[in-house]
Amino acid sequence: HFSRLSICVFNQQLIPMSAHKLSVQVIPLPKKVTTFPPTHTMLVYKSVSMIAGKRLRLFHFLFEMLEDPGMAHCVSWVPSSAGVFRFSSTHKERVAELWGQRKGNRRPMTYQKMSRALRNYIHSGEIIKVRKKLTYQFSGATLTTLRNQQGKKNALH
Repeated sequence: HFSRLSICVFNQQLIPMSAHKLSVQVIPLPKKVTTFPPTHTMLVYKSVSMIAGKRLRLFHFLFEMLEDPGMAHCVSWVPSSAGVFRFSSTHKERVAELWGQRKGNRRPMTYQKMSRALRNYIHSGEIIKVRKKLTYQFSGATLTTLRNQQGKKNALH
């Protein structure tokens, strides 16, 4: 018996999560959802978070966290106009955990693993390492793209 049944909405079909290898993201639902069996709660997932047909990338996720005032204790702008941000030394692991959950990882993400991805963005030029501990900067092009995407998203709502 399942207390939760994880499924994926894929091409308008419900597929058990174990049937495919896609990452998942929880999508908001009304409080009560029809479930199987009817007495249990169902978590509904959608396939990988997509932005313009591409996987959600770490820098998109970080930008979302930076724009969420409720996450300021974990990661914050210093200053936002320049695209510079800093992880809290005491709460950086929380950002990594949330990123791992968003990706659908089975094992918890650590800051050490997440920082490896940040270093890859440094090599690609999308993020710049600032000479302060736990501080990074979005490149000008990346920051412009992220702000444009946010503007389009806000215009839809």
